[in-house]
Amino acid sequence: MTSNQKNWSVFLGTIAASGICCAAWLGAMGVTEDHVLVVLRWSARAAFVLLMLVFVARPLQQLLRRPWTATLLRNRRLLGIAFAGMHTAHLGLIFYRSRISDEFVFRAADNLPGTLTYTVILAMLATSWDAPTKRLGRRNWKLLHTAGLYFLFVAFTAAVGPESIESAQPVNWLLAGIAVAALFVRLLAFARSRQRTAAIDDAR
Repeated sequence: MTSNQKNWSVFLGTIAASGICCAAWLGAMGVTEDHVLVVLRWSARAAFVLLMLVFVARPLQQLLRRPWTATLLRNRRLLGIAFAGMHTAHLGLIFYRSRISDEFVFRAADNLPGTLTYTVILAMLATSWDAPTKRLGRRNWKLLHTAGLYFLFVAFTAAVGPESIESAQPVNWLLAGIAVAALFVRLLAFARSRQRTAAIDDAR
Protein backbone atom coordinates (compact mmCIF):
# COMPACT_ATOMS: atom_id res chain seq x y z
CA MET A 1 0.00 0.00 0.00
CA THR A 2 1.40 3.39 -1.00
CA SER A 3 1.56 6.31 1.42
CA ASN A 4 -1.30 8.05 -0.41
CA GLN A 5 -3.44 4.92 -0.16
CA LYS A 6 -2.72 4.73 3.57
CA ASN A 7 -3.70 8.38 3.91
CA TRP A 8 -7.02 7.83 2.15
CA SER A 9 -7.70 4.67 4.16
CA VAL A 10 -7.12 6.45 7.46
CA PHE A 11 -9.04 9.60 6.44
CA LEU A 12 -12.12 7.85 5.06
CA GLY A 13 -11.98 5.16 7.73
CA THR A 14 -11.97 7.74 10.51
CA ILE A 15 -14.92 9.58 8.98
CA ALA A 16 -16.83 6.31 8.64
CA ALA A 17 -16.01 5.14 12.17
CA SER A 18 -16.93 8.52 13.64
CA GLY A 19 -20.19 8.57 11.72
CA ILE A 20 -21.11 5.04 12.78
CA CYS A 21 -20.38 5.75 16.47
CA CYS A 22 -22.35 9.00 16.40
CA ALA A 23 -25.29 7.43 14.56
CA ALA A 24 -25.35 4.46 16.93
CA TRP A 25 -25.36 6.69 20.02
CA LEU A 26 -28.02 9.03 18.64
CA GLY A 27 -30.09 6.05 17.55
CA ALA A 28 -29.97 4.64 21.07
CA MET A 29 -30.49 7.93 22.92
CA GLY A 30 -32.75 9.73 20.48
CA VAL A 31 -32.05 12.39 17.90
CA THR A 32 -32.49 15.69 19.72
CA GLU A 33 -30.44 18.87 19.60
CA ASP A 34 -29.19 18.27 23.15
CA HIS A 35 -27.97 14.81 22.23
CA VAL A 36 -26.30 16.13 19.08
CA LEU A 37 -24.51 18.67 21.26
CA VAL A 38 -23.26 15.85 23.48
CA VAL A 39 -21.89 14.01 20.45
CA LEU A 40 -20.28 17.22 19.18
CA ARG A 41 -18.53 17.77 22.52
CA TRP A 42 -17.22 14.23 22.77
CA SER A 43 -16.09 14.03 19.16
CA ALA A 44 -14.15 17.26 19.67
CA ARG A 45 -12.57 15.84 22.83
CA ALA A 46 -11.54 12.61 21.10
CA ALA A 47 -10.01 14.60 18.23
CA PHE A 48 -8.19 16.77 20.80
CA VAL A 49 -6.42 13.68 22.18
CA LEU A 50 -5.26 12.79 18.66
CA LEU A 51 -3.97 16.34 18.22
CA MET A 52 -1.98 16.09 21.45
CA LEU A 53 -0.37 12.86 20.24
CA VAL A 54 0.70 14.63 17.07
CA PHE A 55 1.94 17.58 19.12
CA VAL A 56 4.24 15.47 21.34
CA ALA A 57 5.37 12.80 18.86
CA ARG A 58 8.70 14.35 17.88
CA PRO A 59 9.69 15.82 21.28
CA LEU A 60 8.93 12.50 23.00
CA GLN A 61 11.22 10.71 20.55
CA GLN A 62 13.91 13.33 21.15
CA LEU A 63 13.64 12.90 24.91
CA LEU A 64 13.08 9.17 25.34
CA ARG A 65 14.15 7.41 22.14
CA ARG A 66 12.11 4.30 22.90
CA PRO A 67 10.57 1.91 20.36
CA TRP A 68 7.07 3.16 21.15
CA THR A 69 8.08 6.83 20.72
CA ALA A 70 9.70 5.93 17.39
CA THR A 71 6.45 4.23 16.34
CA LEU A 72 4.45 7.26 17.45
CA LEU A 73 6.67 9.60 15.43
CA ARG A 74 6.58 7.31 12.40
CA ASN A 75 2.77 7.39 12.44
CA ARG A 76 2.41 11.08 13.27
CA ARG A 77 1.16 11.99 9.82
CA LEU A 78 -1.52 9.29 9.94
CA LEU A 79 -2.61 10.50 13.38
CA GLY A 80 -2.91 14.01 11.96
CA ILE A 81 -5.00 12.71 9.08
CA ALA A 82 -7.22 10.82 11.54
CA PHE A 83 -7.63 14.08 13.46
CA ALA A 84 -8.71 15.81 10.25
CA GLY A 85 -11.09 12.97 9.45
CA MET A 86 -12.67 13.18 12.88
CA HIS A 87 -13.19 16.91 12.49
CA THR A 88 -14.67 16.40 9.04
CA ALA A 89 -17.28 14.19 10.67
CA HIS A 90 -17.60 16.82 13.42
CA LEU A 91 -18.31 19.47 10.78
CA GLY A 92 -20.98 17.21 9.30
CA LEU A 93 -22.62 17.05 12.73
CA ILE A 94 -22.60 20.84 12.93
CA PHE A 95 -24.43 21.05 9.61
CA TYR A 96 -26.84 18.36 10.81
CA ARG A 97 -27.54 20.35 13.97
CA SER A 98 -28.38 23.40 11.84
CA ARG A 99 -30.98 21.29 10.02
CA ILE A 100 -32.77 19.99 13.10
CA SER A 101 -32.64 23.23 15.10
CA ASP A 102 -34.74 26.28 14.40
CA GLU A 103 -32.48 28.48 16.53
CA PHE A 104 -29.02 27.34 15.41
CA VAL A 105 -27.93 28.63 12.00
CA PHE A 106 -24.44 27.83 10.76
CA ARG A 107 -22.70 30.47 8.66
CA ALA A 108 -18.95 30.40 8.10
CA ALA A 109 -18.80 34.21 7.92
CA ASP A 110 -20.40 34.51 11.36
CA ASN A 111 -17.77 32.29 12.99
CA LEU A 112 -14.41 33.51 11.75
CA PRO A 113 -12.30 31.69 14.39
CA GLY A 114 -13.96 28.38 13.52
CA THR A 115 -13.65 29.05 9.78
CA LEU A 116 -9.96 29.90 10.17
CA THR A 117 -9.39 26.75 12.24
CA TYR A 118 -10.98 24.53 9.60
CA THR A 119 -9.00 26.33 6.89
CA VAL A 120 -5.77 25.44 8.70
CA ILE A 121 -6.91 21.82 9.15
CA LEU A 122 -7.75 21.51 5.45
CA ALA A 123 -4.48 23.16 4.39
CA MET A 124 -2.46 20.75 6.53
CA LEU A 125 -4.57 17.81 5.34
CA ALA A 126 -4.18 18.71 1.65
CA THR A 127 -0.41 18.92 2.02
CA SER A 128 -0.20 15.49 3.67
CA TRP A 129 -0.37 13.80 0.26
CA ASP A 130 2.76 13.31 -1.81
CA ALA A 131 2.11 15.57 -4.80
CA PRO A 132 1.01 18.70 -2.86
CA THR A 133 3.93 18.19 -0.47
CA LYS A 134 6.42 18.20 -3.34
CA ARG A 135 4.84 21.26 -4.94
CA LEU A 136 4.89 23.18 -1.68
CA GLY A 137 8.56 22.46 -1.01
CA ARG A 138 10.17 21.20 2.17
CA ARG A 139 10.75 24.64 3.71
CA ASN A 140 7.20 25.91 3.08
CA TRP A 141 5.74 22.56 4.16
CA LYS A 142 7.60 22.69 7.45
CA LEU A 143 6.55 26.30 8.03
CA LEU A 144 2.88 25.51 7.34
CA HIS A 145 2.77 22.40 9.50
CA THR A 146 4.76 23.85 12.40
CA ALA A 147 2.77 27.09 12.54
CA GLY A 148 -0.47 25.20 11.90
CA LEU A 149 0.22 22.72 14.67
CA TYR A 150 0.80 25.44 17.24
CA PHE A 151 -2.27 27.33 16.03
CA LEU A 152 -4.43 24.21 16.38
CA PHE A 153 -2.94 23.51 19.81
CA VAL A 154 -3.99 26.95 21.06
CA ALA A 155 -7.37 26.93 19.29
CA PHE A 156 -8.46 23.50 20.51
CA THR A 157 -7.03 23.88 23.99
CA ALA A 158 -9.25 26.94 24.34
CA ALA A 159 -12.19 25.12 22.72
CA VAL A 160 -12.21 22.12 25.07
CA GLY A 161 -12.12 24.32 28.15
CA PRO A 162 -15.23 25.25 30.13
CA GLU A 163 -17.05 28.53 29.66
CA SER A 164 -16.34 29.35 33.32
CA ILE A 165 -14.65 27.84 36.39
CA GLU A 166 -18.07 27.16 37.91
CA SER A 167 -19.18 25.11 34.90
CA ALA A 168 -15.94 23.09 34.67
CA GLN A 169 -16.29 19.31 34.71
CA PRO A 170 -13.59 16.71 35.51
CA VAL A 171 -13.12 16.03 31.80
CA ASN A 172 -12.26 19.70 31.25
CA TRP A 173 -9.52 19.54 33.88
CA LEU A 174 -8.27 16.27 32.41
CA LEU A 175 -7.98 17.73 28.91
CA ALA A 176 -6.37 20.89 30.28
CA GLY A 177 -3.86 18.71 32.12
CA ILE A 178 -3.07 16.82 28.92
CA ALA A 179 -2.49 20.11 27.09
CA VAL A 180 -0.20 21.44 29.83
CA ALA A 181 1.76 18.15 29.87
CA ALA A 182 2.09 18.21 26.07
CA LEU A 183 3.38 21.78 26.13
CA PHE A 184 5.83 20.89 28.92
CA VAL A 185 7.19 18.00 26.85
CA ARG A 186 7.70 20.34 23.90
CA LEU A 187 9.49 22.94 26.01
CA LEU A 188 11.66 20.32 27.70
CA ALA A 189 12.71 18.84 24.36
CA PHE A 190 13.53 22.32 23.07
CA ALA A 191 15.62 23.09 26.18
CA ARG A 192 17.49 19.78 25.91
CA SER A 193 18.20 20.49 22.25
CA ARG A 194 19.60 23.91 23.08
CA GLN A 195 21.77 22.41 25.82
CA ARG A 196 23.20 19.84 23.42
CA THR A 197 23.91 22.53 20.82
CA ALA A 198 25.64 24.69 23.44
CA ALA A 199 27.70 21.73 24.66
CA ILE A 200 28.84 20.95 21.10
CA ASP A 201 29.77 24.60 20.53
CA ASP A 202 31.77 24.69 23.78
CA ALA A 203 33.63 21.51 22.82
CA ARG A 204 34.86 22.99 19.56
